[in-house]
Amino acid sequence: MTKELFDNAAPNWDTNPIRLQLAAQVSAALRHALPLASDMTAFEIGCGTGLITTALAPYLKKIIAADSSAGMLRVLREKIKGQKIINIEPLEIDFSAENSFPAGQPFNLVYANMTLHHISDVEAVLKKCRQILTHDGFLAMADLEKEDGSFHSDMGGVQHLGFIPEELAETAGKCGFTDVNTQRVHVITKENSRKQIRDYPVFLLTARNY
Repeated sequence: MTKELFDNAAPNWDTNPIRLQLAAQVSAALRHALPLASDMTAFEIGCGTGLITTALAPYLKKIIAADSSAGMLRVLREKIKGQKIINIEPLEIDFSAENSFPAGQPFNLVYANMTLHHISDVEAVLKKCRQILTHDGFLAMADLEKEDGSFHSDMGGVQHLGFIPEELAETAGKCGFTDVNTQRVHVITKENSRKQIRDYPVFLLTARNY
């Protein structure tokens, strides 16, 4: 999807049960894989309407929830207001810009869900993630395993047809991350662009900035 398509899709984004199930599974996997604590700060890349952000907010001190879609962030702000959440700060940024990531105090955690396949230069983004993490901070990236191009009905903005987990882990290692692990955390079952019912596995990569 392009930014405009994400803006337009935002009001009904959370009505899709497949997205809700994915967010629930990824959120649970993140809580299981990482020692989340009330003194930790986090930065989310591509927060969308905040399905993951709002699920993790009770376990963290503060989350900067970033997205390039004003429409998605508008929905998130409505959730924050309606649910009286005080530790989520929405931020609109262009992830392709050179200085797009926030400067200042490092984060204890940087995470993303189904965002990396929309980013052309994954290695550059992983390097940026490392720059904004504390010395012992955590990286967590959930995304599609390699697929045949049938997952998306609209290929606008899609830069990668998922990833081979071992290859993404190798890239993270080259960027300086350690303790790199991958695990399959969910399988999306849906009708694809070819009108076929297919399974699309989702994996979670975690790593440390030592």
